[in-house]
Parts: sequence; C-alpha cells; structure tokens
Amino acid sequence: MKDAFSSPVVESYDNVLPRMTVLAARGAASFSGAQLTALSGVSRIAIHEVASRLSNRELGAMCRDAEILGITRRATTNIDEGLLADMPRLCGIAVYSSGYEWIELEALGRRGITLSILPDYSTKTVAEHTWGMILTMSRRLHLSDRIARGDLPGGISLRGWELAGKRLGIIGLGRIGKAVAAIAGAFSMDVIYYDRRDVSVNMGSALSFDEVLASADVLVVASSYDRGTAPIIDSSAIAQMKQGAYLVNPARPSLVNNDEVLKAIREKRLAGYAVDERVYSRGQLAGIEHGRIFQTGHTAWYSNEAMERGTQCWVDNLVALAAGRPINLVAGS
Repeated sequence: MKDAFSSPVVESYDNVLPRMTVLAARGAASFSGAQLTALSGVSRIAIHEVASRLSNRELGAMCRDAEILGITRRATTNIDEGLLADMPRLCGIAVYSSGYEWIELEALGRRGITLSILPDYSTKTVAEHTWGMILTMSRRLHLSDRIARGDLPGGISLRGWELAGKRLGIIGLGRIGKAVAAIAGAFSMDVIYYDRRDVSVNMGSALSFDEVLASADVLVVASSYDRGTAPIIDSSAIAQMKQGAYLVNPARPSLVNNDEVLKAIREKRLAGYAVDERVYSRGQLAGIEHGRIFQTGHTAWYSNEAMERGTQCWVDNLVALAAGRPINLVAGS
C-alpha cells in the first residue's frame, strides 16, 4: 500500500476544489492519463494503491480529510456509521461496484453523504459468465479438464445433458436477469422468471416465485441483495425446487442459504450448485460427488471490457460529485 499520486495544488484554488481521496488496486496506474487529468482538474486529489483489505483505523486515517471518496471493495466490504465517523468532511462516495449492500445507507442519509455506483458496467460480462457456469455444469467441463490433466481418476462420469428443451428459471429480472434471458433462445430453452416488481417484457413467462422454483430445470439467482435481509433461496425454497434441478448463483452468495444447498446436494435433491464465490472449504466438500459444486471465486464481473467501462464510469462519477452534479445515484443516500 502506498500513496501513488497527488495532483498539483493550484494556490488560488486551494479553498475551492474539494479534497478527493481515491483507493485503487494499482494506485494511479489504474487510470489513463486523460482520466487522471479529469480528476485532478476538479479536485485536490490523492490516489492510494490499496490491493487488499484495510482495517477501519487504517481506512479512517487515510481518508480523514476527504470530501469525495472513491473506493473499491478491495479496501473494505463494510462502510457503516463507525467508519464514517472517522471521515467528518465526507460529502460524496463513488464506489467501484454495482451492488451496495455493503454500505449502510441510513448512515449516509444521516450525514448527508451522496452515493454513486456503477449501474451497468458488468452486465454483459456477468451474463456471459452465468452461461459459462451453466454450460460447465451441463457438460461437466470442470471435470473433463481435471481428468485430462490427471488430477482426477478416469472412472468419474463425464456424461452431460443438453440445454435444449429444458426450462430456465430466473429469479430477478433486472439488467443481468434480462441479459441472461436474452441468451437462452440460442440454446432453445424455455424461460420463466419471477421479479418482485411488475416487469413486463417479452422474454418468457412471468410466474410466481413458487411456480418458478417448482418448474425450473436450471434456476439462476440474479436478484440484488438488500443489506441485512435473509436469503431468498432458503430451506423452504429449496424444498420446492424441482427434483434434480441445478442452482446457479452469479449474484451475491448471501441470497442463498449455502448450508441448505449443500445438504440438498448430499441428499441428491439438487443435482448441482454453481456459485460465483468461494463459499465452501475443502473440508465442507468432503464426501460430495465430484462436479456437483462449482465455485468461481467472484470473477463473474472480471473482463477487460467490464474493467474499461467500469473505470471510466467511476471517473465520471467522481468528477460529477466534485463538480456538484452527481450522477448514477442510489436513492436514499
């Protein structure tokens, strides 16, 4: 961790330009020259290289004078009242994230702090990753590779199954849910979905939550996660799922009761679970048939194109906050 960049301070602007602190994985190297120029043109900026989690004490000390904060989840996964108390001048936060359940919105509201997010930078990437997870499970690609390399015995079955004619259920038809649904036609799958909002789209059949659970051969969880809420795929929901169904979770792992899913797979009520996070240890997976659990370690968002779009949107959000014309705001912040 180091302070990688500080903008030159123009003396006559010293009491005008807001103080901006940005925490980025590669420090100033995370940005292009044009982006650094844009940021330094609207603020007195300090950019710190932060590649791993900081303690609240470290984070508070680094950002104590910040009026505008740019931050990623590498630095922290919990912005709450206690942390904000160490940043008394803070007026606006721009996060490198679409989800914001890791931020206490009520605390921001009490302090009058505005929050900007990246609403759409990784939609295409996450949708494609979701289909990668589905195809991996259906064609047992993860096992084929390991057997070909000699990591697993050859007696493990690699027999897959076709997607064509199967029913794809989607929980949450937001940006990512719609992008996943749009690809389903290429595999001749029947799309059904549930969304708690009144969503009217020509992308399949809208059903009740229970109906989607009971009918889907592959169930994709594409909902957003609200801070502090219980999993939507809990023991009751799992009990309603179709025998032998596959569960695919490219969203937050907190949306699913992962212990109950593991139990259902042990009991062969569910055929498999793909999740974009490492939610199970090697010990927890002991005795589980090879290939039934597929974990991708929170990489669904991670592509060249998404990074390029995300960084530019992040810079745009920071510039807009500093200029007093915030964009991509979260309601309630």
